[in-house]
Amino acid sequence: MTSATPKGPQPLQVLLVDDNPIQLSLLRHLFQRHGHLTIEARNGAEALIVLATEFPDVVVSDCVMPLLDGYQFCRLVKDDRATRHLPVLLLTAQGAGLARFWAKTCGADRFLVKGRDLDHVVEVAVALAEQSSRPHTAHAVPKLAQENFGVDAIQRRLALALEQRLIETALRDSIARLYTADHDTSRLIQGFIEILQELVLPGALLVAYLGEEGLWCHGVHGSSASAEDRQALEKAITEQGVIQSTPDCHWHPAADDDERRRSLRDPLLRVFPATTPGYPVVGALAFLTERRAAEDFERLFEIAAEELGRLLSLEDSRLRLYHQAIRDPLTGLYNRKHILDMLGMELDQCGRFEQGLSIMLVDLDHFKAVNDRFGHAAGDQVLSVLAQRMAFGLRKVDQLGRIGGEEFLIYCPQTDIEGARAMAERLREHVVIDPIPSLPASDRVSLSIGLSSWEGPEDTPERLLSRADKALYRAKAEGRNRVVG
Repeated sequence: MTSATPKGPQPLQVLLVDDNPIQLSLLRHLFQRHGHLTIEARNGAEALIVLATEFPDVVVSDCVMPLLDGYQFCRLVKDDRATRHLPVLLLTAQGAGLARFWAKTCGADRFLVKGRDLDHVVEVAVALAEQSSRPHTAHAVPKLAQENFGVDAIQRRLALALEQRLIETALRDSIARLYTADHDTSRLIQGFIEILQELVLPGALLVAYLGEEGLWCHGVHGSSASAEDRQALEKAITEQGVIQSTPDCHWHPAADDDERRRSLRDPLLRVFPATTPGYPVVGALAFLTERRAAEDFERLFEIAAEELGRLLSLEDSRLRLYHQAIRDPLTGLYNRKHILDMLGMELDQCGRFEQGLSIMLVDLDHFKAVNDRFGHAAGDQVLSVLAQRMAFGLRKVDQLGRIGGEEFLIYCPQTDIEGARAMAERLREHVVIDPIPSLPASDRVSLSIGLSSWEGPEDTPERLLSRADKALYRAKAEGRNRVVG
């Protein structure tokens, strides 16, 4: 090892790997001139031997070298838990072709083409070391050092590393295929769980997703995971701060009874937040498995969590856009287009199964006076509050939407005109019981409601709405705050 007296307050220890002695000497003097310590190796195999006893802050390696080139060396470093967080900067004289592609696929943190100004190499290496999340704890020994550094061992490790990359690629591809045009949230999560359990077969795993439609939580478990274990997984998600409340998870037993599911001698519980750069955390992956399996498949679980974050972020964006397209932004009710589309589909069901249906057209009485007296902000609050009260006053099967300024449409499946009348009267009385926050306590906003019912297969949404509109007009003409139909 060659060193120089550090000039800066925090000198780095840099591992330089290059088979060209001139290039190696240039890099050594360059880093030492900036106050850093250097360790040297002539190829990737020698660099692996160095890493068995030294703990550098960053590696600067050439790409084309005998015995073990820079790409292979980097792949082995990134495949080993002991060294995977060690920053690696690859240098090459080849500015074109596949060099940049291979540098990226082998896991290099940065890739630079050698030029006349090597000072840039120092700047990048220092930046990588400063940005590294590598834990500065006791030096973990790489796997190769635990075996030997013979050619057979290196080739075996390279084969395992390449197999690992193939599995990672297959995992990413399988998860990406889940996002099809006809998917839904539940099938998306269940498909992800099926892929992951086939790959790593943990004792239990679950996926939690907090989206526009609430909290989804699905899990699968083997016979080795007890009810207490499953509860511990649910609790761990809340303790990690991913989900604020303990989810009510839907658990399913594993389809097979693999030996790895029957006994967990050294169980380990892990939680990975499902994250995507630029998006908030919307979900989590939690699992219970053997400690050894968790270590062997750690990278796969991390990739699975990354892909899950991508899936859930896409799903979250899709649902948000969908809800924006069908919801009225002020009241949160269905907008005009969507409620009319739903009414059309419901009438098709009436024609097929000869089921009844009634609708209500609802208008807020003297709403213009509210805006004139108290302002549009107060008017908006009145709309929002009364919309919420109407929604709470309906059955689950009934659908409510805002179709105009202060006009609403309600349709009631399998309900005749008398049933709709009774519901409308209850609704009219319900909304005026309590005062509205933005209005004086003595002021109430009442409802005028027009009714109509489906009259058979020849009836259309337009005719149904026209009859209800005429009934609403009569209700307003007769003094408002009443039901007509």
